[in-house]
Amino acid sequence: MTNTPPILREWHGLKPPEICTAKSLGRTIAPDHYSQVYWIAKIVDNVIVEWHPLTDWHFAADGKLFGSVDTGVWKLNVSIQVDEYVILSVV
Repeated sequence: MTNTPPILREWHGLKPPEICTAKSLGRTIAPDHYSQVYWIAKIVDNVIVEWHPLTDWHFAADGKLFGSVDTGVWKLNVSIQVDEYVILSVV
């Protein structure tokens, strides 16, 4: 994992998202500030090329972020390590 946050290849929305590690969230995600949490599925040359919204997410005692991804084609339970990045959509 790099110390430099990855960047998004593209983004559609009024406000740019925040990209941060699960650890930097401190086991909380303010629902009044963020509208969606995204799991980063694929990074190429530090550019995020695939991401999916998390549903039913929660933090474990060790700081890992767990959630479900449902693309309509497949469903997956994901575990995001504390040093891995996530995308937060800003309200």
